Amino acid sequence: MSEQPFPTHKELELENFTAFERAKLSFVPGVNAIIGENGTGKTHILKVLYAVHLSWLRYGHPQLVMVFQLDQSNSQLIRNGGLRRESADAGGVFGDTTWRISAMPPLIESEDPEISSNATPSFGVVLYSGDIPEQSSMPVFIPAIDMMAHTKGFVSTFDNYRIDFDLTHREIVSLLLSPEKRELDEPAMKLVADLTAILGGTLELQGERFYLATESTRLPMPSVAEGLRKIATLIRLVQTGWLGPGSTLFWDEPEVNLNPILMDEVVGAILALSRAGVQVFLATHSYVILKELDLQLGNDEARFISLRHGPNGTEVSSFSSFSELVPNAILDQYSSLYDRELARATGRKIVREQSS
Repeated sequence: MSEQPFPTHKELELENFTAFERAKLSFVPGVNAIIGENGTGKTHILKVLYAVHLSWLRYGHPQLVMVFQLDQSNSQLIRNGGLRRESADAGGVFGDTTWRISAMPPLIESEDPEISSNATPSFGVVLYSGDIPEQSSMPVFIPAIDMMAHTKGFVSTFDNYRIDFDLTHREIVSLLLSPEKRELDEPAMKLVADLTAILGGTLELQGERFYLATESTRLPMPSVAEGLRKIATLIRLVQTGWLGPGSTLFWDEPEVNLNPILMDEVVGAILALSRAGVQVFLATHSYVILKELDLQLGNDEARFISLRHGPNGTEVSSFSSFSELVPNAILDQYSSLYDRELARATGRKIVREQSS
């Protein structure tokens, strides 16, 4: 592999942080796919990397509270069961820069639980070793909740009122509403053309609302199927230049409301972005997404990261190929379905060893 021309996330260490007592992860410049049962911290890995990335662009001011949608009066990043005076710590390496950030417990201790729970935690600034990394564009976080259909008035509402959405939703809407780039390079133009063919029409923006225009109709985006809105989201992010060489994509559950027939196209788009210099992080429950990624990988760098519940918090395992991925809760469940179907058809009980 040639030397990566853009800085990328290389490592992440978590201590006493949400589901993790202690964990260390390493990443590749290409595609990093994270799987695990609910509550193991898949989305939290994406969010802490994204929050720190935003902090670099916002003069070191930590974005953890708004990205994790925390109550200002609670230390909700500190792992359940951790000692009260411990902090939730995260650190990592981006390019040649190391960083660290801590969420401290309440500064006021009291035997009265109501007083202690209302004490304000301290969120430390992001600490760096070396130069603050230069990044030409914002990191992109596509949340599990589709936002392409909810762009009208969303940013101003978020900025002025307390609503039950976190900062990832505000930022993706802001990026979607950005003006298109005047010129795209050839790979970006091809990707837009390929995705537009799947979409079956072109995107139009009027005011702060998107429309899908075809030869026969013009539909407001809330009336378009959510799976197609995911395709539209990718098209818009490429057109506006936010997904391009040197950028980072965090995508939480790309499979949500996406028909499996489109998953090969979405995975192809993800790999096209990776080959264009986008570092990609996926959190997924989908066997089809993972297997498509496995089948479509050429000389691409990929890392498959498995999370599982352990006696002392989430445990982490990493592999360079899908076939090596252990434990694989998704594949185990598919195997269980197959075995039960076979047992029903034959009347014989099937015993299969689970991955571990």
